Amino acid sequence: MATMEIGFLLILLGAALLRPSRARGAAALAATSVGIALAGLRAGPSSTSVLDRAAVAGLPAGFVAVDAGLVALGVVLGAWSAVLALRGPRLGGAAAAAAVAAGVAGQAWAGRALLAGAPIRLVVVAMVAIASVGLLLLLVGRFLRLPPGRDESEAARPLAGAAGLLAGTLVAAAGPHVAVVFAGVILGVWSSHLQRRSAGGPTVPVAPLLAFLLLPAWWLMATIAGGEGLRIAVLGSLPFSPAAERILAPLILVAAWGTAGLWPLHRQVPGALAAPLGALLLARVAVPAVPGGLEHWRPLAMPLVVAGIWHAALGGRRAAMAVGLAWVGLLAATRPGLLGAGLLLAGAVALQLLGERPDALPRPAAVARLLSLLAMGWGALLAVAAGLGAEVVYTVLAAAGLVAALGRRNGAQAMTASARRATPPSA
Repeated sequence: MATMEIGFLLILLGAALLRPSRARGAAALAATSVGIALAGLRAGPSSTSVLDRAAVAGLPAGFVAVDAGLVALGVVLGAWSAVLALRGPRLGGAAAAAAVAAGVAGQAWAGRALLAGAPIRLVVVAMVAIASVGLLLLLVGRFLRLPPGRDESEAARPLAGAAGLLAGTLVAAAGPHVAVVFAGVILGVWSSHLQRRSAGGPTVPVAPLLAFLLLPAWWLMATIAGGEGLRIAVLGSLPFSPAAERILAPLILVAAWGTAGLWPLHRQVPGALAAPLGALLLARVAVPAVPGGLEHWRPLAMPLVVAGIWHAALGGRRAAMAVGLAWVGLLAATRPGLLGAGLLLAGAVALQLLGERPDALPRPAAVARLLSLLAMGWGALLAVAAGLGAEVVYTVLAAAGLVAALGRRNGAQAMTASARRATPPSA
């Protein structure tokens, strides 16, 4: 699958290089279609690194048809994007078109085993069904839109709040003891709430108060651990019973959710800047200490994650969408899922700090923004693949939010362009 993965990254690179346009929208849809196909192969019944006819023959016919339909649709959309990019002199130039075309060629070559492994009739049916659902999602994103959030443009002020958030994140990342990690999370979420409050956010500190759930969690963990202590290095070997894990997991999950900046707590913290706090809390404490508790509560947590992703998608908050997808990987609690979550969060923080207007950025910042988009794309692939291995339906609904978000952006751009054309020139 290496060729398909490289092709996916090339299409994603072309989409990132293109300016807002139909070509960029087509490339983004192509990358999404191919990415979902790759995620399905990674999480499929017999995941393999070599995609040949022998490997495809061992997969269910329906699975092969759907994946082949996704790849074929991605190839068609990518080719259309490359043609549009070449025809438009202001759409990103030959470099973007070349990247997309190379990615399409890689997908077509690597996906030939999929296309040959399913009856053409099933592949056509799958393409029609996927295209129909995708069009419906684009229309939903275009006409069902929420007001955009303010978190992408908020500066890290006041200085005390920014310093507290940074210090809390560093402590949560490097703390050798559970108590130190919990203290870092509490410090960081209170500091981030002060930032949001100073920018006109809510005055009631709901998310910071939820962080105090870590205190009874620490007490229970310390009581069970006894003389063993709660050093991070030994969490996986401590004798937490299944009942204790089911009590501890929701306390940690709710505290971590308060840092995510997603609905219904999207006004409590400054967007993606606080999200790494919750991710560190889950990755360093919950995953090694209470994996059974996470698995038990995951079916209840995932609907809230999906709602947060859709709320961010309909509001045009790309950094927040990346945070939601990161939670899909975090809740899967696998190494690829955690890696994908880390890439998504790193890209989301960079995207929020750099802003949504690449034309106004100096070259080094524009390159950093491009790299952050690529990191988010690869992270989304890993997170969705991990999510499909844990909660298929909710992960598919989360991925559907990505498609709806593309419809929202295209619709917003069209409305903006129409408004500009309708504005009479000044004297």
